[in-house]
Amino acid sequence: MSSLTLSLRADQGALVIEALAELPFKTVFDLIGRLNRQANAADAGADADAARAYSVSVPDLQLIVGALRLLPYHRVHLLMDALEEQVAGMGEA
Repeated sequence: MSSLTLSLRADQGALVIEALAELPFKTVFDLIGRLNRQANAADAGADADAARAYSVSVPDLQLIVGALRLLPYHRVHLLMDALEEQVAGMGEA
């Protein structure tokens, strides 16, 4: 399965986790666990505003985007725009 690397700040990562938490547990528990492990493995001394790299599969990304779409637009539109830019950039690479 192909892996994608997303770059998320801590606040963006928290929003992703919040959105995923609204979905049925058995659908998202594995993904939430993997995202948390990657966040915890990142340098604890890193700047909170610094983006961290998260490795996700295409189905993971689809689940993340689907979950974000369920939250109010005013809370997620900037993150959705950033994800769209990143994915578009992956297609160019």
